[in-house]
Amino acid sequence: MDLIRRYLKIMMCLLFFVPFVFEVAEGADSGKNNITVSLSYKSKLHGNFNVEKFKLNHPIKISRTEIIHHLISLRFKGTFLGNKEEPIFSKSEIKNLAPVLMKAFARVSPDKIIHIELKGESGITSGDIFSFRKFLNWRFDFIRGESFFQRNDVREWNVFAWKLIPQEGQLYFKTGVEKGKRIQRNWIVSKLNLPRPDRNSTDSVKSPVDFETDSSNHEINPKLEKKLKHLKYLHDNKLIDEEEYKAQQKILFDELF
Repeated sequence: MDLIRRYLKIMMCLLFFVPFVFEVAEGADSGKNNITVSLSYKSKLHGNFNVEKFKLNHPIKISRTEIIHHLISLRFKGTFLGNKEEPIFSKSEIKNLAPVLMKAFARVSPDKIIHIELKGESGITSGDIFSFRKFLNWRFDFIRGESFFQRNDVREWNVFAWKLIPQEGQLYFKTGVEKGKRIQRNWIVSKLNLPRPDRNSTDSVKSPVDFETDSSNHEINPKLEKKLKHLKYLHDNKLIDEEEYKAQQKILFDELF
């Protein structure tokens, strides 16, 4: 009986860790960009700000395209004089992270949050991600190797090394009672149906359409790619308005994923 119990304990441990290891391997880019993604599911009590009272609506169905929209929208700015607003994730980091997060949201239970650690081109970026009502929460501890809390750093008097910059459809999370609420500048609450990022942005990170029509993406259907390009042509030449363009674009993205 003791032998059987030990065997069952070993099997339970293996079942617990398999999803974690699978996501890490899938998030790696085969050494090409030296990017790895570690993912785990943690208790709602995890971290400095627990979300025990939140009724999380996990699991949720979210497409790769919608995840890309969110990842592109996430921006930050260092508190050091002269720092400029920048995207948190590069194009190659988004390509690695998006499919992993899409599967994670389909698996995570209502009593867990998603914790990521991405070792990227500029250092480690880590944080917690979870869905509450019609919102996605993004709470970061590190961005590009720098901790949010800037203790004993002589460069700047500010206690924080950086802050997130809310975009359209995003707000800082606030904690505390009504009269004493405190803004958490490392915690962004985004609408689940986030407005699409501006295609005319000069950032190095491309728009979601550029991700899907990139010739390096072998998963795309050539016929759908042609439809996307034609739809863009109609919009650019003002043959259809913005509302119709987005509606038809969504239909095509639904076919893609």
